[in-house]
Amino acid sequence: MRPKTTLNLFENFFAFELKKHILLFLVFANKKVLQTPSMLLCTSILVLSSSITYSQSGSCKATLQVEKNRFTQSVPPEGTYYNLQISNTGTANSTYTLSAANVNNTCSNNDGSSTSSNVNLSISFSDINQNSINEISLSPGETATFLANVKVPAGTTVSKWNCTEITATSTTCTFYKVSTVLHSLVSDPNQE
Repeated sequence: MRPKTTLNLFENFFAFELKKHILLFLVFANKKVLQTPSMLLCTSILVLSSSITYSQSGSCKATLQVEKNRFTQSVPPEGTYYNLQISNTGTANSTYTLSAANVNNTCSNNDGSSTSSNVNLSISFSDINQNSINEISLSPGETATFLANVKVPAGTTVSKWNCTEITATSTTCTFYKVSTVLHSLVSDPNQE
């Protein structure tokens, strides 16, 4: 049995939707509801768009992970960065738009503490040469390393956690994305 990953759930959803639309088409065809050319055209477009969406999900596959699984770091006041790797494991060239979101309400802190006092941090992206980026284009089988630059806003409470979800959204295949969560602890410079 395959694990419940975003990709597997995505593929299962579109496989189900495609089967459902084909069955509806066959039912209407058997009941002769599709006698009018406009009904036949609308139904054909619906089935075709479902099959195109499903075929795109097979060609767009990717992985996004923190290098060496170091998804937890202590963040000093001057900030830090995470090395991330994205791999195009699909069969089509793809461009991925990068985004970051504080997800403190939906994560759990590594030390088991309550997330109610988690803080928000600022995230930007750069390539390994420190050039600012917001998207990455990859050929099938290609992997790229990039940095998630973590900044601590002035006045942020120290010794508090942050959870940030990093997402790479495909601009090639509609609705396809991969993500990972970073766990950062804002360090107290007086205790270092």
